Order: sequence, then structure tokens, then C-alpha cells
Amino acid sequence: MSFQSSNTRTLKIAIDGPAGAGKSTVAREIARRLNLKYLDTGAMYRAITLKLYRARISLDDLEAIAELLENTALDVTADQRVLLDGEDVTAEIRKPYVNNLVSPVSTIPLVRRKLVQMQQAIAARSRGIVMDGRDIGTRVLPDADLKVYLDATLAERARRRFKEQLERNIHLTFEEVEAELKERDRIDSERADSPLTVAADACVIDTTDLTFEEVVAKIMSLISGRVKQR
Repeated sequence: MSFQSSNTRTLKIAIDGPAGAGKSTVAREIARRLNLKYLDTGAMYRAITLKLYRARISLDDLEAIAELLENTALDVTADQRVLLDGEDVTAEIRKPYVNNLVSPVSTIPLVRRKLVQMQQAIAARSRGIVMDGRDIGTRVLPDADLKVYLDATLAERARRRFKEQLERNIHLTFEEVEAELKERDRIDSERADSPLTVAADACVIDTTDLTFEEVVAKIMSLISGRVKQR
């Protein structure tokens, strides 16, 4: 499927969903096919989590967190390297200790406000963008041309994450991975500020029994419909 670049170059596409639903890999491929900028917002939360961990700042110390945020340089490059104060932390932010802390950190309102501002600024500078996360369609890009919510059963998401971590030489049991995802689901869904939820106008896709190519094809078909409406 191909589109004229003039029809797609200003598209804003929001892809939300829980951990392990396939958001990042799918969003990255959609962006590649449409020649749009891609932003993994989860990586930004992970980077802040890493910095808080290294600084040994309590998640209750809001004053210290605010100061840290004001003195943080965060960038995601075109090839998806995450630079934290100039340091490439792309691999480090995927470690288990970051996994365990990122959801609690993401519940802190001032962290969310800061990163949402950064994400909206990135979108404003981009002619078109594909962004994935947990509150993209509801908060970051409420005016997105297309909102997609990817989901899958907990067991399937845990299977994917378990395989992914083995490939990164991270050795956790399947049960540990499943428990981690279940707890992240709980925290993300129950937080007061921008909880994980399905936007009213989002297209929900259950990826449990779908291949990667099938999911991408479904979204490209949805995009085709949006382009024809323009």
C-alpha cells in the first residue's frame, strides 16, 4: 500500500496500549513506511526513571524531582538512541531495575506534565509524527488524525516480553515477567494523572492472535481511510 507523500507527511498518529502489546515495534514500522518521525514516549519516562535512580531521589521528594527535571537534557535521536544529559542510555533504560520503577515514576504529576510538554513540543516541530505510549491519544495528541489502541492478553504480552528480554541477555523467569506486567497494568490504569485508558475515538486492535505484519496491515488500512477523508 502506498500513499502520495503530500497526503501523509502531516499525519499525527497516536498508538497507545499496555506494556508488551507491540506498540513500539509497530509504531516504528508505520513511521518508516510513511516516512514520518517516530517517538517512543516510554523511553523518555525510562530515562527520567534512570536518572532518579542514579541520584537516589525519593519519589516523595517532589522538590528534588522538580529540580532534577529542570536540569535534565533529554533527546531521542532519529535512529532512536536515547540521550540523557548527552549519555547514550538506550540499553540501560531497558534493564529490569528500570522496568520495576518506571510505572511509579510515571504516576508523579510533575514528571508527566514535564514530559507531555516535551512530547507536544516535539510533535509541534514535526510536520508529521507517529507517537506511542499510554496517554498519547487522550492527552499528548488529542487531535491526532488516527488513534489506535493495541492490546493483547496478559499471557501473550508476557510471552513477548520474556522473549525480548532473553534476546537482550536479561534473564528473568516467565512468571517474574508476567507479574511485572500485571503490576505495571495496575499502576498505569489506576494513576490519577493520565491513566492508561482507551480514547473514545480510538480504534482498538487485539494483537493476541495476529502477526506483526497483520497488525501493521490493519493500521495502514485505517490510515488509508483517513487519507481519503482529507
